[in-house]
Amino acid sequence: MLAQESENTEFKPKIRGAIMMANSHVPHATEGGKKIAIIPTWGFDVDYVFHPHWSVALQGDIKLQSFDIEDNNVALERTNPFAIAGVIHYHLLRHWSFYAGPGYEFESHKNFFLVKAGTEYSFEITENFEIALNLIYENKEEVYDAWTFGIAFNKKLWEKRE
Repeated sequence: MLAQESENTEFKPKIRGAIMMANSHVPHATEGGKKIAIIPTWGFDVDYVFHPHWSVALQGDIKLQSFDIEDNNVALERTNPFAIAGVIHYHLLRHWSFYAGPGYEFESHKNFFLVKAGTEYSFEITENFEIALNLIYENKEEVYDAWTFGIAFNKKLWEKRE
């Protein structure tokens, strides 16, 4: 990952931006009475890497489809919900990280506090560009949850100079 340098070089703080194309699975989601298996999703991510093993990020995503949630006698309408979360990453290996943090989902009918957890594995293309696979779980106030799998295009935006 851009967050870590090889053992022979000194670490430098950096900022990375990413755009993610993804699909979300929302259990119990329906549209027009028919069960929905996959909801197209777009996301973004801005990371500040402050340590070889740690970074903080602002992550957001929008579901590109309206849907209803029907579970345990709860009927909830969701129209293109937008979620944003602040997370902390732990970079286990150079290209593999885990992250978690709180956030909020905004939607015209009802907003929800959420807890997000995920993992990312990146493939370095150049020194400044990566492609990453993401698996994300979001729990929205225990009313409903979502699993998202996506591919992100990561770009180093800034690196501290000596």
